[in-house]
Amino acid sequence: MTDILEPTETTTTSPQQRTLSKTVGGKTVTLTPEQAEAFGRELDALKESVIADLGERDATYIRNMIKAQRGLEIGGRALLFGGIFPPFWLAGTAMLGLSKIIDNMEIGHNVMHGQYDWMGDPTISSTGFEWDNACPGDQWRHSHNY
Repeated sequence: MTDILEPTETTTTSPQQRTLSKTVGGKTVTLTPEQAEAFGRELDALKESVIADLGERDATYIRNMIKAQRGLEIGGRALLFGGIFPPFWLAGTAMLGLSKIIDNMEIGHNVMHGQYDWMGDPTISSTGFEWDNACPGDQWRHSHNY
């Protein structure tokens, strides 16, 4: 539902009432302007409650994710030094893979969306964060959030 609801006219026995309709997943959703406004107020209230709930728990979570990702990367690279032994190679490769997944999906994706901008930490600010990915951060922010 990323498209804007297009205004349409409906025919009723009473004077024409302006409605907003959008087809989503093969089903048409129709709202009156009052219903659309009420839905908007509900979304605003949800946003405010989420923002009010942000705090140290969230900051600790992302910092722990960063520590875990870095630990997995360092540990994986260290194990690859003993890569001549298959268990070391396997464990090192798995740790590096998990590190990359956490870096791109749990840290990078959320930071690039601005989820942690409220902390004021420049290392996890959406405007300055850069990740090791095929797409540079500024291009990803533009294309992903287009």
